[in-house]
Amino acid sequence: MAQTASLSGPRPGETFLPATLDSVHRCPARADYIELCFTTPEGPMKWCFPEPPRQAARSTGPLALTIGPYGIQVREVGENGLGLALENASALSMILAGAEVYIARKLVTANR
Repeated sequence: MAQTASLSGPRPGETFLPATLDSVHRCPARADYIELCFTTPEGPMKWCFPEPPRQAARSTGPLALTIGPYGIQVREVGENGLGLALENASALSMILAGAEVYIARKLVTANR
């Protein structure tokens, strides 16, 4: 059975899987988008979004990718659960700087 994280998500009972960033490259569908490819215990997950302007990478605590009202959102994980959603540009620089990432199980299973 896959390891899950016990985080307080925006939806009751939402579970998260630890994820490892495997690769970063241009999205195959759109050249102006970036694709992040993650591996989780339950399978791969890919996330494409518009390429943000270059930012200095900054380290942070864990992040969680979850389903928001308009698509995938990245939230910082704190002692009391998930924080507010981050802007994609900020989230990307944190992920590339090596932040620990968790992905909502629903995003991984929907990506199969």
